[in-house]
Amino acid sequence: MDAGRPDHLPGSTFAREHLLSWIIAASALFAFGTTGYSLFAGLPVVVSHFFYIPIVLAAYLYPDRGVAFAGMLAAGYLAGVLLFTTGGWYEVASALLRAGVFLVVAAVVSHLSGRLQTRERRYRGVFETSGAGVFIFSPVTGKIEEMNRGCAGMLGYPDGDAPPLEVSEVWPGYPGSAGALERAGIEGLDCSLVRRDGTSCPVILSANLLPGRQTGCAVVVGTTEQKRLENRLRRSEATYRVILDTVDVGIVLTDPGRQVVEANKAAIGLFGGAGREDLIGRSPLDLVAARYREAARIYLERALRGEMPAPGECMLCRLDGSEWPAEVSATYLARDGDAPERQILVIRNITERRQAEEAMREENRRLSIVNEVIAVATASRRLDDLLQASLAKIIALLGFDHGAVYLMRPGSDTAVLRVLEGEGRILPAVVRRDDPFYRDLVLAGDVRCIEDIRARHPGSLVKVLVAVPIPGDDGPVGWFAVGSRTRETVPESERRILLAIGEELGSAVVMGMLQEDLEGALASANRYLDEANAATGEVNLYVDILTHDINNANTAAMGYLQMFLESAADESGVLAAKKSLAAIYQSNDIIRNVSTIRKIKAGSVELRPVQLGPVLREIRNYYSDTCITCEGADATVLADDLLPEIFVNLIGNAVKFGGPEVEVTVSVKEDGGMVSVTVADTGPGIPDDLKPRLFGRYQRGETKKGGKGLGLYIVRTLTERYGGSVRAGDRIFGRPEKGAAVTFTLRRRLSEAGDKRAEYLSSP
Repeated sequence: MDAGRPDHLPGSTFAREHLLSWIIAASALFAFGTTGYSLFAGLPVVVSHFFYIPIVLAAYLYPDRGVAFAGMLAAGYLAGVLLFTTGGWYEVASALLRAGVFLVVAAVVSHLSGRLQTRERRYRGVFETSGAGVFIFSPVTGKIEEMNRGCAGMLGYPDGDAPPLEVSEVWPGYPGSAGALERAGIEGLDCSLVRRDGTSCPVILSANLLPGRQTGCAVVVGTTEQKRLENRLRRSEATYRVILDTVDVGIVLTDPGRQVVEANKAAIGLFGGAGREDLIGRSPLDLVAARYREAARIYLERALRGEMPAPGECMLCRLDGSEWPAEVSATYLARDGDAPERQILVIRNITERRQAEEAMREENRRLSIVNEVIAVATASRRLDDLLQASLAKIIALLGFDHGAVYLMRPGSDTAVLRVLEGEGRILPAVVRRDDPFYRDLVLAGDVRCIEDIRARHPGSLVKVLVAVPIPGDDGPVGWFAVGSRTRETVPESERRILLAIGEELGSAVVMGMLQEDLEGALASANRYLDEANAATGEVNLYVDILTHDINNANTAAMGYLQMFLESAADESGVLAAKKSLAAIYQSNDIIRNVSTIRKIKAGSVELRPVQLGPVLREIRNYYSDTCITCEGADATVLADDLLPEIFVNLIGNAVKFGGPEVEVTVSVKEDGGMVSVTVADTGPGIPDDLKPRLFGRYQRGETKKGGKGLGLYIVRTLTERYGGSVRAGDRIFGRPEKGAAVTFTLRRRLSEAGDKRAEYLSSP
């Protein structure tokens, strides 16, 4: 505390020093007054002692200014001696001696007071700046005399403005602890103080009586934050414990290199324990299978050296001695203050993973074997080659000695041996449906392992036989069997492989059997086709002979009838001759249509440019008795030698149904790459309901006129052959009774390159 700045003194200390300052001033004035009176009365020796009072007080209170203050008083004293005495040398010497004593006393007191105040400031600094709260109290009066800023702030009082308080008001437990304070002091008492607002303030309190035992000093440290941290730590520990006990991996804490100190529930369960006590205290290496302990020791030592080794797999031992596969990872925690070093082991049970890996390896092996067998099977074209190659591959890959394949045709009562691998037969060459072997093994649809095959079939070359059905669309189409001379049984894994092979072979075998059936059917069909071709050749020969001979006969008959008509006079004979001539014309039309259809069906289409003008002139000459009018351009179209048949049939129908008075108009119109030709007549027309089906084969109109309905079918066939189309309509739209109009389209010749491209596109 700075003695030159008393305003920084707290509370009662400042008031006491302020009072001392007034006492110094008053005693100085009193000393001067009494000295002056004494000197004036002739008593110089006694009164000078009154100056020691203000000198000592000033030097004690203000050690840095005490000597100067004493010098001022000494100077005043000397002035008074010189003023109120005779001024003899004795009085002056005596006054100087007393003035020197004043200075000496002030210097000694100032020095001692300075050292005392320096020490007081040191302790005051400790008192005020201490992180702990400190309050000074009197055990006699029971009042708090002083408290530092830390204590005041802790209790909610303004800095340096704590009011006079009873100790028991702040420390309710003080009356009960007074005896312990008197005897040996109080150390580390966990209690609560009362704040200014009446709330409780938990603290750790230590108190002792100062020398003289008239003053007590209490040091308090607030524990609010500490308790909050303890609660948080307690909750964190509980949270971590819940987390540790709910995770599905085992966690074990070890005192490195010595023993287990903690384990969670998962770890206890993994090792088959009932509680933590079953694992705590054990060496971690005792939990490892014997053959893995050296590797585990090396792994843990690497972790203790600060390395981060990757998790390792090993076999661990349960408390009952059984082993189980685990993945273990280790982490080292070095010592941190009071926290001891630990090694954390994280343990995962990998039994399911091992099983899954084993299943995956087995599945990969199964797929590899099946793929190899199927690859061999698909590389074979014939069924017997497929079966032989597949069976040989199965025996080689799975280590069997013998094998056989039986197939059964649909509807057959027997299964026949198709392929045999190895020396000698392992089953009969033929197996009937009612045989117990077929009924019990094949129809079951599953792999069957016969370990007593020699008892069922004496003389068999194998000890164990596996029969595998080959599925088809409507049940098994056969089976294959493999046997071993040395094995006692066949493991389940190989049975699954054999079943998968049978399922995959099923489709290939069925296709092979179908191919055999198709090849047989194709051979039969070819035989029948050869016979049919020979018959067709004979038929064509007969048709050619008939056509030639009938045409010759018709020509002769027509000549005789024309001669008869020219010379006949009888009307009835003329009528009969005309009917006979009409029948002969009809016969000629039929023969011409049949010949045309034969030519259409005979071969590929070879289109070439054909000019319509010459074709129409030839048709007009053919129907010279009919009025035929041609209109439009003389277009060139892509067609062949059968093009005139279109006009012959259309104009012939117009003449046949319209009679000798009918008029026919042929209109030709070019439209881009197509040519549209319309043949219209003034005949009876075509009913609307007949138009959509008019061009079908054997389709006739509603008339009694003769005909087989082939003419318009030929028209449609030829127009489509040339890349066009045909439709029936009315000569006058909406008036079918005024005559018919048939319109067909043909492709127009564009250029030589276009003609060749058209021929290429039209070829089959």
